[in-house]
Amino acid sequence: MNFLSDPIRLIDAHVEGLLTRIVASGGPALVGATMPDRLADFRARHDAWRLALSGPPRSAPGTRVALLTEPERPGSLAGVLFLDADGPAPAGPGVVIAVIAALAHLGRLRPGPVQLDTPTGAVTASFALDGSVRVDLADGDSREGRAHLLLDGTMLAEPDDPRAWG
Repeated sequence: MNFLSDPIRLIDAHVEGLLTRIVASGGPALVGATMPDRLADFRARHDAWRLALSGPPRSAPGTRVALLTEPERPGSLAGVLFLDADGPAPAGPGVVIAVIAALAHLGRLRPGPVQLDTPTGAVTASFALDGSVRVDLADGDSREGRAHLLLDGTMLAEPDDPRAWG
C-alpha cells in the first residue's frame, strides 16, 4: 500500500443533532473552475469518498460530508461540496455552521463576515468571537448556532484502496 504524501484531515462537528464530517485537507484533486464543475468531477471520479465518509459502518444515519476546496470567487474563504449518503446535499444552516466552526478551529478565519462558494451559489455567514455563527441562506433560511467539534484527526491511506475504508 502506498501512503499519501498529504494526509487526509477530517474534522467531525456536531450541530443540531447531526454529524458533519469535514474533509479539511487531503481530499481528492478536483477538476473545474466552478463549483458545479467540481461537483460533476467529484461525482464522476470520486464518489467512493462520499460513500466511505457518510455511509456505514463509520457514520451515523444522517451524516453530512463537507469537502473543502479552493474558492471559486474572489473574496470567498473556501469552496464547499456538501454530500450525504444519497449524493449531493443542500447547504443547510447546520452544516454551514459546522464548516465555519471547523475553519475557525483551523485558524483560517477571523470574526466577521464569511462567504463560502457552493455549487448552488455563495453562502454568507458571520463568525463571532464567542464562537457563534449566523448563517443566511439564499432561500431565506437563517440560523445562529455553535458547532461542537468532536474529532480532528488525520488518516494515512490511499483513498481508492478498499482496504483503507474497511
